[in-house]
Amino acid sequence: MSRLKTFSSVVALATLVTGAANAQPVSVQDAVRLALQNDPALERAEAGIAQSRAGADMARAATGPTAGLRAEVGALETDFTTDSVSQIPRSVGLQAEWNVYSSGANRAAIGAADAYQQAAYSQLASARERTVLQTFEAFAQMQLAERVVDVAEARLETFAIRMRQTEARFEQGEVTRTDTAMTEARLASAEAGLGVAQAQLSAAKARLSRLTGAEDANPVGPASFSTDLLASYETTLNRVLNENSDLEAARAVQVSSGHQLEEARARFGPSVSVRARATRGEEMYFFFGDAISDVGAFVSVEVPLFTNGMRQASERQAIAARSAATADVRDARLQLSEAVSSLWGDLQARRLALDATIRAEAAAELASEGAQREYEAGLRTLVDALEAETEFRDTQIARFQAETNLLVVQARLLSLSNDLEATLSN
Repeated sequence: MSRLKTFSSVVALATLVTGAANAQPVSVQDAVRLALQNDPALERAEAGIAQSRAGADMARAATGPTAGLRAEVGALETDFTTDSVSQIPRSVGLQAEWNVYSSGANRAAIGAADAYQQAAYSQLASARERTVLQTFEAFAQMQLAERVVDVAEARLETFAIRMRQTEARFEQGEVTRTDTAMTEARLASAEAGLGVAQAQLSAAKARLSRLTGAEDANPVGPASFSTDLLASYETTLNRVLNENSDLEAARAVQVSSGHQLEEARARFGPSVSVRARATRGEEMYFFFGDAISDVGAFVSVEVPLFTNGMRQASERQAIAARSAATADVRDARLQLSEAVSSLWGDLQARRLALDATIRAEAAAELASEGAQREYEAGLRTLVDALEAETEFRDTQIARFQAETNLLVVQARLLSLSNDLEATLSN
């Protein structure tokens, strides 16, 4: 009877956990929406966009005129043949300057900043897809954990019934003490299995809560989506290589590095600037202090002749950065091709595994029902009946796991081509 009391307390605990989880029903679309609002990684990605936009604005601002206030005060000692004069010159005025030609450096800086901004947008899209994928996986894993708990509870309930039946038959002298001990052992194993399943459910719930910010998230509705975009390996690979955000970001950085190389070369070329000023001050003028005002406009041409190696070093640095960016693009393509190939093979295997577990579950259910009837008719032993029941529950869990694994693989493939969020939304 102590075993039955333990069973009752475990079932009560499971009921309590399930009741608490029902506090906030969340569909997969709700979970994704909450996660996109909650994930700090998206805040960092958006901050990166703001930084890149500011950089682009700065690059454009450098091509326009600048103006400012100029003030000056100092001390000047002048010696003449017959005398010396001490003076404190003072002046204040406005000055404007415009770099009208920079050998293409300003234009290259704008191109680099724009490409970097595009990379930041691609990185945000990539971060969103990662968040959506993580949330979908957490949602599916929590649903799987709930179904495993249901199976564990059903297994425990079945073995509790078997325990009562075996004890009743033992009192009537139809079975031995060994039979009751074996049934009790199975009951204890079922209790332990339920405890493990509940622990896994708690872990899955904690992960989903962390991602969504919902403390009592209870997944409801199917974790499914359209798989029309996964028609064939070739179409999937081509779509991934054309749409993947990480690859797009790497390509944008490569473009930006090319513009940076152009800028590094142009910064040491000829430049033309226009400058205008208007000042008013007080200086010595023919030995007498007098107020002086001037207005002027100037054109400056600068042609660097000797830079002490700065030009060559700057160019080498930009070439190295471009080479690294080109390598990153190639590496991203190779990794994506490998990922698609691996996931596609995994997808085919998961489909076969699901078909096998469905057939196995149907066969195990028939075997379990038949073994129990044959045991009651005296045609099979108690061990046979208990083994058949265990096998049936195991195949149920295996089918649930196979369904979840297939969904996760499909979601990962769609995420590689930036299609998972849109597919779940539809």
